[in-house]
Amino acid sequence: MIDQIPSTATISLSGGTGAQVASIVGVNVAVAFTDQQVVKFYSTGGVQRTGGATTATISYSDGPSNTLFFSTALPSDVVVTDYIVVNGASYGSGNSILGIKAWDVNSNTGTIGGLNRSAYPGRLSTPTINLNGAALTPGIAQRAEVLLGRALGPDAEAIKTGIWYGPPEQAFAQSNLMYNVQIANAQEIKGDKTLDMSKKYFSDTFGGRKYHKSWTAVANRMDLLVLENW
Repeated sequence: MIDQIPSTATISLSGGTGAQVASIVGVNVAVAFTDQQVVKFYSTGGVQRTGGATTATISYSDGPSNTLFFSTALPSDVVVTDYIVVNGASYGSGNSILGIKAWDVNSNTGTIGGLNRSAYPGRLSTPTINLNGAALTPGIAQRAEVLLGRALGPDAEAIKTGIWYGPPEQAFAQSNLMYNVQIANAQEIKGDKTLDMSKKYFSDTFGGRKYHKSWTAVANRMDLLVLENW
């Protein structure tokens, strides 16, 4: 699976021409797809969508608008919440490589890596901090540190190696936190132009840890990955 069509997306199954025969506006991460890529669709229940066609060809992926344009019609039974899957992959357990969203789950139910979470309560569950849409604050890094200490023990060497992973939007939010506390010495400012308070690049760290930004990471989410523990 490359993406799941959000419930808020707009799907145009067919009717257009050229590179815009069909489209899906409002996917999560359009840049995870490539131009001319062939994909297929599955329901959340694992049923492949085959109405009129079994695959579709992406003509162009538009990253800024999170839109996928297709040069072919989509299967007529594609709906929101469907999974967009690499053509050639088969749906089901053991047929895919699980990503961060599959491993980092705050739950003691279900399975992961062939193990039942209920048989190892707490050991296969990842603590989460849900901000419910609120803005990122500097204290989040320390809240995560508290959870790390509780999970691994305060003296665990692995705690020192954790890195943050997330999209550039979160790096932007972190940078905005810094702008509020910048201090400029007006006596050292020369000329008649206003001082440029904006920096060219995002911050490389958050809470003293490396922030690895990825344009294919899920929006509105950051993961603290202790890679040695993994």
